Amino acid sequence: MGLHGWGKGYKIVMKIVTRYLMREIYSSMLASVVVLLFIFLSNLFVRFMHSAAGGVLSGSALKILMLLQVPILSAILLPAGLFLGILFAYGRLYADSEMTVFAVCGMNPRRLLTTNVALAFVVMILVAFLSLWLNPKVYKYSDHIRSGATSNVLDMVKASHFNELFQGKWIFYVEGVSADNKKFYNVFAAEQPDAQHQPTDPGLRLITAKQAYQKVDPDTGDLYLVLLDGHRYIGNPGEKDYEIIKYGEYGLQIPQEDKVWHGDESSVPTMKLWHDRHDKLSAAELQWRISLPLSALILTLLATPLSRVKPRRGRYARLGPAVLLYIIYANFLFLARAWIKRGVLLPMLGMWWVHGLMLILAIFLIGQQIGWWRIFGIKSNDS
Repeated sequence: MGLHGWGKGYKIVMKIVTRYLMREIYSSMLASVVVLLFIFLSNLFVRFMHSAAGGVLSGSALKILMLLQVPILSAILLPAGLFLGILFAYGRLYADSEMTVFAVCGMNPRRLLTTNVALAFVVMILVAFLSLWLNPKVYKYSDHIRSGATSNVLDMVKASHFNELFQGKWIFYVEGVSADNKKFYNVFAAEQPDAQHQPTDPGLRLITAKQAYQKVDPDTGDLYLVLLDGHRYIGNPGEKDYEIIKYGEYGLQIPQEDKVWHGDESSVPTMKLWHDRHDKLSAAELQWRISLPLSALILTLLATPLSRVKPRRGRYARLGPAVLLYIIYANFLFLARAWIKRGVLLPMLGMWWVHGLMLILAIFLIGQQIGWWRIFGIKSNDS
């Protein structure tokens, strides 16, 4: 009865310790991912703002693109966040001698490694969902936005600027634009005559309006700019023969440019990539998607021995070498991906050699610091 009660108490203590370790790792991982996301999104925001200032992206498209970058970056940063989370959490626990207490309670190195692997599998499932299923759809929609397939020329109009549209044929100037770029205030529009205009052509056409808004014909799909309370002037500069019309509402049809969307392998569904896996471009993209969840497991195995520090050396004693090792790992993955696309590496070899080397290194570090007999469950001679 006493042994049964001791065994039950031991299980309860292990559950409490395991939950505590998971909470510490997840808290550190979440903080790391948020910081990394902020850094990368800030960099992308500057790039998108440059495109928006050049008239390539509208304000609404900029906001959508920034939101679409969150799942794309999360698939890359979650394995790195787990790696840093283990380093930060366990580094503190080792430095504060809490790991010594946990070891006395029965949290041996093998059980600690099992806990870390269980955490890694949870992250792997999330990253696999993002990289294999969600992100191809996100990439496809993002490419549509960048190519302008989801916007029109009026979405590019900026307030207090002379906006050239249709290769300079139309000049728009508005004093104010609504937040969704659908309404305009104090509008001035000028249509330039053709360079080889005929004598019968009406000439320059000027339009002014106090307000205007975009409208799409539900039957034809044509885009119109509906102008309210303004004037229309038609004539040739320097001639007295011109026409002035005052109107309450005037619809100006906006010709739409034919936009062709050309996506890359990032937007191709994973099953199609698997079907075309012998092609070097498809193989590179497919292996990259698989590498993201796989790296979460390998980085966890690396972080387990690297997070073990002596109390006197401080909690961040091995952070520098660990981060350097992650940079080498990530750079070789990017490099292997590029080599596959260029045909330098065979798809059969692909990125697997990078994962294999890091896995061998992780097993070696675990065996050196934890003990080979504890990894494989073999009893030591001293026991």
